[in-house]
Amino acid sequence: MANFVPLSLTGIAMSFFVMPAVAHHSFAMFDRDKTVEMQGTVKELELINPHGWLQLMVADPKGQVSVWPLEIGGAGQLARQGWTEAVKPGAKVTVSIHPLRDGSHGGQLVSLRLPDGRELRQGPFGGGFVPPPGNL
Repeated sequence: MANFVPLSLTGIAMSFFVMPAVAHHSFAMFDRDKTVEMQGTVKELELINPHGWLQLMVADPKGQVSVWPLEIGGAGQLARQGWTEAVKPGAKVTVSIHPLRDGSHGGQLVSLRLPDGRELRQGPFGGGFVPPPGNL
């Protein structure tokens, strides 16, 4: 019994390090070799952790509107980079995404251009606003 207690405690301690890795999903569902640009209207910006979502309403060539869920960074990171003030429901935006490999609506957001030309990118080192062309 004396050897069982240290082993049990070691197992419990190790589970704290393994659980966060298990909870984080793979990005294999996105085709990172393709970047697609599209225009749409912001339906909702969901700032949740570990990844937020931008719900974008996109019209196809026939005018049929569908919602494209686009995965974005975490809530705190995006709030610090100005996303909460800039991206509002109803805004007409242009996005660049890595589409889903299976061809369904959705993807991973790479960048978002606002109507005034400002661009938002995500990422811990290169995220936030990028000035419009000609304003560097």
